[in-house]
Amino acid sequence: MTIRLKILAVSSALLAILCIALIGALHLQRDVQEEIATMVDYCIPLSAAAGKLDTTLFEYEVILSRLVREGQVDAEVVNATAERERAIIAGINAEFARMERLIAKGIADPHNDWTDKSILSHLQDKLHLIKRDVVPYGTLGRQVVDAVRQSDIARARLLMLRFERNYRRLGPDLADFRGGIAELIAHAVDETSADERYVQRYSIALFVLAATLALAVSGLLTTRIVGGLRRLVEGAKAAEIGKMLEPLPVRSGDEIGQLTRAFNHMLAELRHKELVKDTFGRYVDPKLAANLIDAAGAPKATAERRVATVFLSDIKGFRTICEQLTADAIARLLNRYFTLAAEAIGSHNGVIDKYFGDAVMAFWTQPFSTGDAHAAEACLAALAQQEAIVNLRAELPGLLGMRRQVPDLVVRMGIATGEVVVGTIGAQNARAYTVIGDATDLASRLELANKVYGTRIVISEDTFRLAQDAIEARELDLIAVAGRTEPLRIYEVMAEAGGLDEAEQEARIRYAEGLAAYRARDWDAAEAGFRAALAARPGDGPATFFAKRVAKLRAAPPAAAEWDGVLRLTEI
Repeated sequence: MTIRLKILAVSSALLAILCIALIGALHLQRDVQEEIATMVDYCIPLSAAAGKLDTTLFEYEVILSRLVREGQVDAEVVNATAERERAIIAGINAEFARMERLIAKGIADPHNDWTDKSILSHLQDKLHLIKRDVVPYGTLGRQVVDAVRQSDIARARLLMLRFERNYRRLGPDLADFRGGIAELIAHAVDETSADERYVQRYSIALFVLAATLALAVSGLLTTRIVGGLRRLVEGAKAAEIGKMLEPLPVRSGDEIGQLTRAFNHMLAELRHKELVKDTFGRYVDPKLAANLIDAAGAPKATAERRVATVFLSDIKGFRTICEQLTADAIARLLNRYFTLAAEAIGSHNGVIDKYFGDAVMAFWTQPFSTGDAHAAEACLAALAQQEAIVNLRAELPGLLGMRRQVPDLVVRMGIATGEVVVGTIGAQNARAYTVIGDATDLASRLELANKVYGTRIVISEDTFRLAQDAIEARELDLIAVAGRTEPLRIYEVMAEAGGLDEAEQEARIRYAEGLAAYRARDWDAAEAGFRAALAARPGDGPATFFAKRVAKLRAAPPAAAEWDGVLRLTEI
């Protein structure tokens, strides 16, 4: 049933209740009307007839008394009085007949209750008594008129005395008759008032019942409708934040039920797409997977120039490590290492570009990084990876199943910042979202520079300039590489900002002093600076390298005209 039909059904039910209430009220109102009809049809006419009878009898007595008092013997007056007397008697008889008919009709009327009929029966008896007492009035009246016509005034007065005695005897019966009529009227009024009060209570009760049923049914209907809508809203909010819910229960066949089924179908589609996305994300960085689709849902196939920071890492001596391990152990090692690398890079807004061999390539740029934060985020991700690798070394015996000769896992990293081309590049049916540019090549060369200086993380000057507030670093050297005419100033990332202890800070200071002396061709001061750095930080790779180099240069010093302090690394 649709919502429209449900609303129509509820409305029809309410109308039916109201109709029942109206019919009941009309039925009760009919009782009121019947009581009013009793007063109109019987009480009032009987009361009027009784009053008219009383008035007529009084008039009858008055005209006869006037005739006797005046002693009229004029034949015309006497005849007129006699004519009036006969008319009054005829009128009295007509009133009696009318009242008898009314009382008989009232007793036979099925609309009158038992009390009404009882009172009418009492009136009927009273009427018979009154009629019995009134019948002699006609005879006395004619006798009075005949006595006056015969000029026998004394006899007429005696007859009038009898007339007055009869009227006094008739008075209580008339009063009792009128009292019965009043009782009938009072009963009708009481019944009418009681019926009206009952109608009011009945109407109020029906109204309360109808209102209660209406509220209950409406509340039930709206609760079901709103409940279904609320479940849909909650489900939509959960789907919006990526929380996949179980299918919503379909509890009706109306539009809400249809919408719920459509929503469940949408959830199934979302789960399928999420599964595809999750599966795709195992092979492509999830940030890339999201960025490969534009707002309209179409694949992006464009590329653009952006400033980016590129990261490249490589495991030291990986070929030698592979010779010691089985294929399964190599896979476990790489999977674990790549997992840690991906977590560190992803948590710092980086994007995995590719894995090749034991190497990892990643980049930082907009929209994944905001502003110029890409360089700092790349350096911090590299430091996080180095920390994770330290922990990974403790896992290697169990991971590789080796108790002896466990390989030493060392990862060298290069980071460079510059303008690159970012976008989907490749064949029509085999594309990759990647970065291409000088920064990519430079990151590779900086990773190789770690071999020379015995370092773990080497960055370019542009990277240092953007990230220097977030990291602790030191300048390593000026180098010249194949294919570049300008020397490169390179830096080593040592720790996060504020992360160096006193010994490391001392080593950095002494190393900088040695490097400055080295560039000034002051071999003794340079050696002293590098030795002091090694004293503060034994085994420091760059200080060790320069200490050996200074020794060679002291033995065979270059000409002043040829010296520029640049290390030419033609092999990288």
